Amino acid sequence: MTEQDIIKYGEIQYLRGRLDELHKAFPTITNINRSRKIDARIQKYYDKLKATDEVAYYLYLVERQTRQVSKERNQRKMGALLQEILKTGVSEELKIKIIDQLDTY
Repeated sequence: MTEQDIIKYGEIQYLRGRLDELHKAFPTITNINRSRKIDARIQKYYDKLKATDEVAYYLYLVERQTRQVSKERNQRKMGALLQEILKTGVSEELKIKIIDQLDTY
């Protein structure tokens, strides 16, 4: 592995980290192909990642999509579990907390 490769991989890791941080700050932006305008800071890092290594860019997009699908699946499972718990008869305090949690899904 050459010094140039190490620099390239470091740049890829940096860009992926920045993109993850920005997606946490703007959680509603989940798809770069949406018609609405994407925050310029996020787009800038996507462009840099694609220019640095196109394979890393596409792998990052796949990883983001996989994470989103997994998150949605887990939320559905958790929602079903909470609904089942509500049916068993719980204290009013716990019932309110569960309903509040279900409203966030």
